[in-house]
Amino acid sequence: MSVPGIGFPGPWRLRSGAEEYELRVMRAVTALDERECVPAEHITWQLDHWLTSARRPLLEMYEALGGILPWNASSLDRARQDARVRDRLVQALERRELVALRVQRRAAAWAWPEPALPPPRPEPEVLPLARPPVEVFTLFPDPARQAEALRQAAAAGVPFCEECEKQKQRAAA
Repeated sequence: MSVPGIGFPGPWRLRSGAEEYELRVMRAVTALDERECVPAEHITWQLDHWLTSARRPLLEMYEALGGILPWNASSLDRARQDARVRDRLVQALERRELVALRVQRRAAAWAWPEPALPPPRPEPEVLPLARPPVEVFTLFPDPARQAEALRQAAAAGVPFCEECEKQKQRAAA
């Protein structure tokens, strides 16, 4: 246990079924609307359950309210100690030294937030062309059209290779 007066000052979150409550020491709360507070009777009947399932936060609340827990308590003294802690917390809830607020439950481990979608890519700007489009040549032209072009060049007597024609003219000269 912690040293009295130095323990965890809260707030403490405790769950009861589908509800989750936040308990605070009233001196630590600045401005609080009475409508936000859960009635003390609603919390006191759950203290027995919390003493078995969430004992540590209740002991911290007891110390924060000025209670002193014995360091050398045996397991036989636990029932009397729990009764003393429960009575003091009931008294604190009735006197409004301790207040309970209903809060939203935290997201469970399986409830992941929605993934952020990347912003849409901007569309490229289409610039108007000042001149007519140029015919695009492919790397591998159609072989049938290429064969037809070579036949027509041979029939017309046009040389197939420009470099070969220049070498023929040099050799003839």
